[in-house]
Amino acid sequence: MRYSLMCKSFTGSEVLDCEKVSVNLKNNQYTFSKVPCSASIATQLLPHGQRVDITLSFHEDTTDPVNFSFSMETEQWKKDNYVLMPGAVYNGNRFVSLPLQYPPYYQPAENCSYADAEVITSIPHLDFEKMQSQISLLSGDMASPLCGFYDFNRQSGSVLLGEHQCGSYYTGFTVHENQTDREASFVLSVPGVRETKAYFFGDQNDGKGFRPDASAPSHDTGALFKQGDTFTLTACVFHWHQISLSDFFKLVNGAKITLENPTNFYNVPFYKAYTSIKEKYQRENFTKEGYYSVGTDWNIPQQCWQAGWIGGGINCYPFLVEDTSEAQQRALSTLRFIFSRLQHPSGWVFGMYGNGRFYGDGGDSNLETILLVRKNADLLYFVLKQLFWLSNNGHSTIEFGQPVKALCDAFVRLFRKHGQLGQFIDIAAEKILVGNSAGASMAVGALALASEYFQCTEYRDVAEQLGEYYYRNYVKKGMLNGCPGEICKAPDSEAAFAMLESYVQLFETTKKSIWLAYAEETCEIAMTWVMSYDFVFPVHSTAAKRGVHSGGTVFANAQNKHSAPGICTLSGNSLLKLYRFTGSVKYLHQLCAIAHSLPQFVSLAENPEYTLEKKYLPAGYMNERVQTSDWEGKETVGEFLYGSNWPEVSMLLTFVEVPGVYVDFTNRILQVFDHVECYVTEWNSDSVLLEMYNPTAYATMVTLLADERTDTKHVTHNYFEKMKTVPLSAGQRIQFELKK
Repeated sequence: MRYSLMCKSFTGSEVLDCEKVSVNLKNNQYTFSKVPCSASIATQLLPHGQRVDITLSFHEDTTDPVNFSFSMETEQWKKDNYVLMPGAVYNGNRFVSLPLQYPPYYQPAENCSYADAEVITSIPHLDFEKMQSQISLLSGDMASPLCGFYDFNRQSGSVLLGEHQCGSYYTGFTVHENQTDREASFVLSVPGVRETKAYFFGDQNDGKGFRPDASAPSHDTGALFKQGDTFTLTACVFHWHQISLSDFFKLVNGAKITLENPTNFYNVPFYKAYTSIKEKYQRENFTKEGYYSVGTDWNIPQQCWQAGWIGGGINCYPFLVEDTSEAQQRALSTLRFIFSRLQHPSGWVFGMYGNGRFYGDGGDSNLETILLVRKNADLLYFVLKQLFWLSNNGHSTIEFGQPVKALCDAFVRLFRKHGQLGQFIDIAAEKILVGNSAGASMAVGALALASEYFQCTEYRDVAEQLGEYYYRNYVKKGMLNGCPGEICKAPDSEAAFAMLESYVQLFETTKKSIWLAYAEETCEIAMTWVMSYDFVFPVHSTAAKRGVHSGGTVFANAQNKHSAPGICTLSGNSLLKLYRFTGSVKYLHQLCAIAHSLPQFVSLAENPEYTLEKKYLPAGYMNERVQTSDWEGKETVGEFLYGSNWPEVSMLLTFVEVPGVYVDFTNRILQVFDHVECYVTEWNSDSVLLEMYNPTAYATMVTLLADERTDTKHVTHNYFEKMKTVPLSAGQRIQFELKK
């Protein structure tokens, strides 16, 4: 491995001149000849790596804008090396890239196999065939400010980590491969400059419409420095040997917090966020036809009904288990509407419906029977959770048994016929239209649940076969993709977390250790999508004024380059179950980061969220944007869009599935997820004395789960009724005893 320092001067984003000097990772000094600057390097040993602090000092004013880079360079480069830029690039994003308009839907020609259609839109990627290609991103384009690679042949991994900001400048990361010389470089720069081209998603100047474009003009430039200015660029390099790809993800997740950690904060308790959204749902999301919609503008079919994914058939679940009156009855009405009005004779449920008409998921296609399979996988999983709750609480489920079983059978037939579930299918012909995707991975967990509910071994067998298929073709290769219906085959966080949820459920159902091992392996991939630090938003942005903490938000996918509040569309309670199954507290900490982050993004009557449309979000609304990237324009960083989005469902799920305070008597562990402080004052054999304080401005109702993690039946499909509740006024401090 070689290392170098570079200084480049710019006209706009175009390089005027470049000076490069080789360096070793020892304390040393270098003087540039083309710019009036010297560099002092101080190094510090780290486990499996080194920290490098590069202090740059200017003895004259610079005449042109410049930036400085630290580069890690490797030889004997091969295109099959796995390149990672968390939340942005997985295996180099090496797919066929086409300039498709949004929303993209690419179906292969009739004479092509559905297995051949691995296509992405025009997003940053390394090229399949060209001898040279490059990806250049700003730190805010990624979930963690790092880039690196895994070498399958050498079984080794290397990572270059930086800080997301250096002084007042955002840093940049570039991966450049030169197959002619069999070299690749991994570069950290300040200020970050994407040279000539940058990624932009919007109306394109070439007249080809609204779409993503990885070759849009870059508006970055270097900076002018004055005599006497100094700043320090900090980098860490890590090298690991004799590791697997799975080990690589785990080591990256451990290394990514070396320089930056999110700070703890308290602002909106779970209960306040939940009730605000619940009230909004009763006010604006229950249709005259008798179901909970996924949006509030019912003139738009996509906001009426969409199965699974953004909330259809999921948003009713929290109200079913938490409420005892109108909201619960509306949840039951929603289930009845799904299986009396929205189910095709084949057993599949239509992907989209609005105002008496069905719509397909195939973009401009008029075929109403085109389905994004992920939608029905999500739907089936959450419907089964609701059937378990109804059965366990004395409600008849006879009316749902046959139609739900018909949906299960549809999944089984599709898998038996094709050996996979694909990404898009025709539900009438039961034919895969677009294959090769991990998008329907939630079907594994759904069929595992179905095997328990219907006592059907065939469902369990298919769930296990599917689980092995997804592991072999996706998890093992570090590539989970195609869950959202409008990103083609791009990598995404939703597939990773759905796969995690499924493996956890499959282990819970079968008790076979292989599924727990797969779950832990998948979890490491999923966690690379979670922001590991608090982004410093532009000072005048809405996010900065609201004091938004980005740590724990989840990047959506490699095409839609925003982070988001929560997982689409889950609570992440699979991490709680992973802790229970393994005893590893890191899973509690990971769940805390995601769940604790959520409530700050709920627009409240007392504190409404201002949007780019120059109006406030109504109370109970959540928007999906946490904009640390300028993918939609630099003016959007730190801003929010107007509209009701799926994070509302993630927040609803979080309240009923993630306890505000979790106490494990087996390991004597206390974990606080909610926006309260809680401390153990005394452990006893069958109880614990707690002190709790509410530092927020809102009265709340804190849920507490007293648990023994070795009790396998205590936390399964539904456990909200096992949580205790403690009322707490704003600023109130109490002491109380929590019994097992």
